[in-house]
Amino acid sequence: MTEIHEWAYEGTELAWLQERLDRPGDGTGHTVSELVPRGFEAYLRIFHRFEASDGSGRRRTWQEWAESARGRFHAELSHLSLPPEDHSPGHPLWQTVEGALDDRSRHALTRSLADVTGAQAVYFAYDLAALCWGETEPLILRSSLAELETVRDEVADKVGSSGPEFWWPQDRSWVVTSDYDLLSTYVGCPAATAERLLGDHELEVLPVTPQTRVDWYSDRPQHA
Repeated sequence: MTEIHEWAYEGTELAWLQERLDRPGDGTGHTVSELVPRGFEAYLRIFHRFEASDGSGRRRTWQEWAESARGRFHAELSHLSLPPEDHSPGHPLWQTVEGALDDRSRHALTRSLADVTGAQAVYFAYDLAALCWGETEPLILRSSLAELETVRDEVADKVGSSGPEFWWPQDRSWVVTSDYDLLSTYVGCPAATAERLLGDHELEVLPVTPQTRVDWYSDRPQHA
């Protein structure tokens, strides 16, 4: 007999955020508003960088890969639309991670947000990851932005190396979402913060809107 687990947010620090998220629509894909609450001045997509599988430390951006075959780099670009990999000898596989920014991008994002966040508390939440790993409720930690890596280490044995899925400061002036199943992270924030992030050369980032598609078939409507 299948056991149905009721996942409740009431009484948790995630309640306000979940209440402001849009619910999935008519089956034609998923949008930013299902990941980041409406009401922010600006929304961004941060692409998780690809890393070579040969251990060389080489990285590749989505823009480089898309434009290598004269493709278009855009806000709804799906990894499924990137040109096929070259599997000939001497060419590595290019890998990225679902549900977590690559280290370089995560550190850059943290640095930029620190300048606008100050010393206020920051919440780090694990939602779907916690459910998939057998937790009985969302994992939510209150710390500081500077302690993000410590938080990730503390929960690694409970939810693995993904996430946090949601993080936001005490004043809720911005929200970062790294969905457990996606290869990009989405941010809602003030316009001035968005400009700061768009100008950070350590981030591969594009503006989006609450209606921007985020799913694997975002730019492949025939497969939606």
